[in-house]
Amino acid sequence: MFKTWREQYRASQELKRQIEREQWEQEKQWREEDRAARQKALAENAVDLAAHNENLKAATGVSYLTLACHEDTWSFMAARAFGIWLPSWTQSTWASSLGATYGPNGQEAQAFTVDPNLPKGRIKKVGGQAGMQEILLSGHNLVQLLNALREGTAEDDVAVSARCGRLYGKLAEFVHLVDPTAPAGKTTGIRYQIDDSVDSGHVTKR
Repeated sequence: MFKTWREQYRASQELKRQIEREQWEQEKQWREEDRAARQKALAENAVDLAAHNENLKAATGVSYLTLACHEDTWSFMAARAFGIWLPSWTQSTWASSLGATYGPNGQEAQAFTVDPNLPKGRIKKVGGQAGMQEILLSGHNLVQLLNALREGTAEDDVAVSARCGRLYGKLAEFVHLVDPTAPAGKTTGIRYQIDDSVDSGHVTKR
């Protein structure tokens, strides 16, 4: 009787260990698959250094570009490029009116890693379009944005890497249009918009 119970107990323990081994092997396989998928995603988001160098050189020669995008998109890019940015800000210097804040206070300004040099008038909210705004970027601003976004593509957080890669690509689309041989002053009138949409067939008519 005791012998039978002991054999049953041993068999039960062995089965338990086998289940734990199989579970560990399954979790190991999942971890390896996740790691491989993450590495593949990060590699897809990465920006080639040679291409990045060419984009920086082209952006450096730009005088001004009007970038139109949502304030959340701009805040994400600006925070990465300059160290801090809030959606309510429309300039990189302190300003407030009737309790609303339009620029960083002294403590917030200290968090800038690079001076954005975006004084009053360079950022305008677009009326009638919730959250949309226009930013008058200099070539210096554009270089800072491109560099920060490329660095962001290497981050371990796939969501951050994907956002940086996509936004880098959108800015690079403009940079690829720059023609150093074209007459000067042409980019000052360009309005470049980041606003991916869907086919008109999916839009509800009102």
